Amino acid sequence: MKSKLAFWVPTALFALAMTGSGIMSLMTPPELAEAYTHIGFPIWFAKYLGVWKLAGVAVVLAPGLLRLKEWAHAGFTISLTSAAVAHVVTGDPVGMAAAPLVILALSLTSWALRPEGRKLAA
Repeated sequence: MKSKLAFWVPTALFALAMTGSGIMSLMTPPELAEAYTHIGFPIWFAKYLGVWKLAGVAVVLAPGLLRLKEWAHAGFTISLTSAAVAHVVTGDPVGMAAAPLVILALSLTSWALRPEGRKLAA
C-alpha cells in the first residue's frame, strides 16, 4: 500500500499540474500570451504545447502503453527543463524557473516509483 501511495501522490500532483497547464496553454489568456512573447516564443506554440501536455498526461495515467509512458516522461523532462532555462536566459528571476523544476521533480519521482506493471521489460 505504501509503495502505491508513494507512486500515486506525485503522479496525481504532476497530472493535475500538467492538465491545468495544458488547458491554460490551449486557452492562452493574455497573461500567458505576454509570457510567451517575453520569452520569445510565438503564441501558436502555447497551443501546440497544450495539446502535447494533455496527451502526455493521458498516457501517463492510462494503464498499459508502457513505451509511450517512457516517451511522455522524456518529453515532459525536455519541456520542463526548457521552460526553466528559458526563464533564466531571458532575465526572469531565478524563482520563475522553480515552478517547472518542481513539476519536473514530480514527474521524475512518478517515473522512478512506478510499479512493475508500468515498467518496460528489461
